[in-house]
Amino acid sequence: MVIDVTRLSHVVIRVSSLEKAKVFYEDLLGFAESEKDGDTMYLRGIEEVTHHSLVLKKASSPGLSYLGFRVDNLSKAEKEIEEMGLPRRTHKEKGVEDGILFQDPAGLPIFLYHDMESAEDVRLKFYAHKGVSPVRIAHVNLVVDDLQREREFFEKKMGFITTEYFVDDASNEEVIWLTKRGSSHEVAMSRSRRSPGFHHETYYVYDVHSIIRAADILASYEMWDSIERGPGRHGVTQGLYIYLRDQDKNRIEFFTADYEVLDRDKWKPIRWDATQRRYRSDYWGRAIPESWLKEWMPVEDIVTGELKGW
Repeated sequence: MVIDVTRLSHVVIRVSSLEKAKVFYEDLLGFAESEKDGDTMYLRGIEEVTHHSLVLKKASSPGLSYLGFRVDNLSKAEKEIEEMGLPRRTHKEKGVEDGILFQDPAGLPIFLYHDMESAEDVRLKFYAHKGVSPVRIAHVNLVVDDLQREREFFEKKMGFITTEYFVDDASNEEVIWLTKRGSSHEVAMSRSRRSPGFHHETYYVYDVHSIIRAADILASYEMWDSIERGPGRHGVTQGLYIYLRDQDKNRIEFFTADYEVLDRDKWKPIRWDATQRRYRSDYWGRAIPESWLKEWMPVEDIVTGELKGW
C-alpha cells in the first residue's frame, strides 16, 4: 500500500441553489450543518465528529466537484502521485490544514488530506436529530472507462480489496465493489464509455424505518419525483436501500443492514454473473428504473475546471 488511505471522508457536490439544497439536505433529510461560508455549505451525519462529510457548492451546473479521502501520511501520498505523473495541485478546504487534489487514472478528482478539524458530537443529543438522521458516509458509486485499470489503482495504490464483482455475458467485469475499512464496500465502480462519472453518494442509517421515513418525508413535501428507486434490498452487499434525487438531479442513497468484512485476508470476492442480474441489483426482483441505469453526473476536471463525462 503506497497511498495509505484510512477511509472515505467526504464528497463535494455542485448545486444550483444553496437555499433549495438546504431545504432538501438539512431541513428535510436531517443532515447536521457545520458551517455555511459564502457559496458553500458544510454538512455531516449525526455520528460524524469532523467538520464535514457532505459539501454543497453553488455552481452553474450539477455534478461532482471531488471526492475526499483521509490518509495517514500526506507527504508519502503526494510523492507517489508525483511519481505516477498524475495531474495534481494543492487545494485549500475549510476545516483542513493541508491537502492535495489530483486526478486518478480514470480522471476522477480526488482530494487527500491527513487531518480535519473537529465538530460538535451530537450522537446523544436526540432532540437535535431530525429528518432521516443520516449517520455517516458509507460509500460512493463511480463510473469509469477502464474498470481493470481503476481496480488495480485502488487495490495496489490505495489499499482497497474487492468484496464483490459482476461480469457480463462475455465474463468481462462490469461492476466492482471495494472496501478499505471493512464494510461491504466504500467504493463501487461501473464500466462505461461515457465516463468519468459520478452516480451517487450513500449515507448509512440505523435501520429500515429510516429508509421508509425518507420516502414519507419527501412524499409529504410533495417531492414524489425525488423518490427514484426503493425501498428495496440489494443482492450485492445485502443492504436495504432507497435512492433519492435533489432538485438538480444529484443522487443520494440511504443504506443499512450490509455486512462487515472481519478478516480481509480471508475474504473471497463474491462473483455475480448475467443470469443473476435481476436480483443482484434488487434481491426482490423488481425492475430497475431506466434513470438509475443510464443517468449519472459529470465530474470536474481539476486542471481546466470544466465538466467531464457530461
